Amino acid sequence: MKKQSVLRVAGLVTGMWLTGCASFEPAMRGSDLLRSRQPSAQQTVKGLEISIEEFASEQKSRQAFDAHLASSGVLALLVRAENNGTASYKISQQAITVTLDGQALSKIDGTDAAHQSATSEYAGKALGWTVATGPFAILLWPATIAGSAAHTRSVNRRIEQHFESLQLNNAVLRPNQVAPGFVYFKLPENLKQLQSLIVEMQVTEEPGGAPVMFNFKLPAITLG
Repeated sequence: MKKQSVLRVAGLVTGMWLTGCASFEPAMRGSDLLRSRQPSAQQTVKGLEISIEEFASEQKSRQAFDAHLASSGVLALLVRAENNGTASYKISQQAITVTLDGQALSKIDGTDAAHQSATSEYAGKALGWTVATGPFAILLWPATIAGSAAHTRSVNRRIEQHFESLQLNNAVLRPNQVAPGFVYFKLPENLKQLQSLIVEMQVTEEPGGAPVMFNFKLPAITLG
């Protein structure tokens, strides 16, 4: 009887942990990137329109990633290429560079960006909720740890997939096509504001055309 009671309580606490702890619920999906947005900077060359939008501020970052990426040292930039011309252009993520106060920032992929920012923030929230369950968590520690570990692994994978799905893919952009996606960069530690943020992007006219350069200076951004 006592064993059954303990199991019932263990199940209750684990269920409370799984339903009550932090969840990952970003408002933005991949289909949302195709819509026209208000960019931070925009330039058109030969009918190819490139726009850059920062997601460094906390409000915008949480909208897209349910986490404040910049506070974890990750800069997310939404790049949107729209081909209104007659030629085709090769779009490559590797041809995008960012400098901050003259210092080049290192590019990272979606998985690394997720690990450095959103998954670590989620783990902190989950740990805080486990502690908040008080004596039940301590008494039933094996059950709560097993449940929380499985749940955290599942959510972490969802976070990685979300970052990857929003990432800008290399593509040949034909007339009347749009290619949107995020690129991620590592930020220096303890930044409060982004100033003199320069984004450069090189695209190539296909087939075998000359490179076309885009240069953007983004307005100062307060990270909060």
